[in-house]
Amino acid sequence: MKLICIFTVTLILAAGACGTQDSLNHSGDTDTSRVLATVGEVEITENLLNEELDMIPPYQRSSFETPEGKRLLLNHIIERELLLLEALNLGLEEDSFVIAQVELAMQQVESARDRALLQTFYQQEVVDAVVIPEEDITAYYNDHIDDIYYQESQVKVSQVLVSHEEVLTDVAAALEAGDTFESVVEIFSEHEPTRASGGDMGWMTINSPMPYLGEQPEIAEALFDAGIDDIVGPFSTVMGYHYFKVIDTSDEGARPLEEVRESIENTLQPTMVNSYFQDTVIPRLTESYGVVIDEDAFLPDEGVSPDSLFQSAQNLMESNPESAVEYYKLFIHRFPDHENAHQAQFLMGFTLSEYLGNYEGAEDAFQLLITNYPESDFVDDAEWMIENMGTPPESLFIETVPLIEEDITESSGE
Repeated sequence: MKLICIFTVTLILAAGACGTQDSLNHSGDTDTSRVLATVGEVEITENLLNEELDMIPPYQRSSFETPEGKRLLLNHIIERELLLLEALNLGLEEDSFVIAQVELAMQQVESARDRALLQTFYQQEVVDAVVIPEEDITAYYNDHIDDIYYQESQVKVSQVLVSHEEVLTDVAAALEAGDTFESVVEIFSEHEPTRASGGDMGWMTINSPMPYLGEQPEIAEALFDAGIDDIVGPFSTVMGYHYFKVIDTSDEGARPLEEVRESIENTLQPTMVNSYFQDTVIPRLTESYGVVIDEDAFLPDEGVSPDSLFQSAQNLMESNPESAVEYYKLFIHRFPDHENAHQAQFLMGFTLSEYLGNYEGAEDAFQLLITNYPESDFVDDAEWMIENMGTPPESLFIETVPLIEEDITESSGE
């Protein structure tokens, strides 16, 4: 009895309100099915009863599919409607618990909607928008034609397997009489894994183990010497007696491009999709919707010591040069008279030049060093950087090489 009561309460609480004054079903369409009961102005129809029945777990549903069970289910629905009506009558709709539960449900609905929108947008406007260029597919294929897409010569084989020699005689007679190999397999083969597919054992190379049989060099050699549709055998193994048929052959060499095209596309697509997303979609949307970020909110706060701020800027130069530049600017702004301020000014220019390739910004930074810190030991370095930024290192010393060689020649002459 206790179990029945618990299940009754579960039915009452689990399902949502089913009746409305307009007798609508859960899909929102007008319900014109037979009205089984009314609770005040709420109509409980046959369609609604069936919908409630569909929501019951399969292992419990059979108890409610009989006429008696449906009558019991109707009673549960009526009980729920009575409780709902009375709860509304008591003003419980404004109860804090009810409000909180409704708000939580609405948040979940909103989250589900957002996830569906994101998934749909990403698939339709990002993934589906990326078309892999034919030249990229061809280039990838050519790069891997000797490894990934290279294959040894292969044969595709079917077998008929029997366990007794007397049956083997019947198999041989059927094959000699011209019966198809597939029909012989169906009648005689005792190997269940391949019998249902006409004896198909799949593809094999000459040095690979045979499916189900392992290493069989004698059989493999005979199969590779045979032609398409040739039948070879009989052979004896630990499994019994076999006849084999060569279904198809494949020569050694690269697999055709069209055969591996889909695989190549699946390999290239993730990188191309990500690049398109990051380099095209996001910048376009950022400009379209006017994204503004308060970058100052992510800078170190006023409580950070000058030494810590300077060290942080140095640590970021290689891994995140953009942030390093901002940290150096912040250091100089906050601590213009600090003993490391002139070095920070130089390192800011160096980061712009060597890590970001922003030679114009770097020149401005070096000029500020020369102007604001004329006594700095880094002034000479800044002037040299201004003159030589962007110059390939090897070209900086090319003029000195002949002089060195000339000195060596003169020394050897002495």
